[in-house]
Amino acid sequence: MTDNSNEKLDHLWLLTKALYRGSFLGFLLTLLFLPFLFMIDQTYTWHNAIVPLERTTYNAMMFGSVAILKILVIVFLLLPAMGLHWTIVKQQRQKRAD
Repeated sequence: MTDNSNEKLDHLWLLTKALYRGSFLGFLLTLLFLPFLFMIDQTYTWHNAIVPLERTTYNAMMFGSVAILKILVIVFLLLPAMGLHWTIVKQQRQKRAD
């Protein structure tokens, strides 16, 4: 007889791995975005040619977008992955104890 709970745990492990990889890629994307923050004068001129903004508004938008990106990666990818990982490990320990 096959154990249904092992299949469910396998699917959850797959989901957990995907969330960890997604969070890794999100942090990588954040790191790749950082040079644009350090080249703020050049990127300001590029963006100002498209949409005219005041410098303080532009700075707030750039730093705010990095902060939002980090928050989204942590809240929607990393924390669910850690929670699932913790829950699966706890379930496996309970199963071994029984």
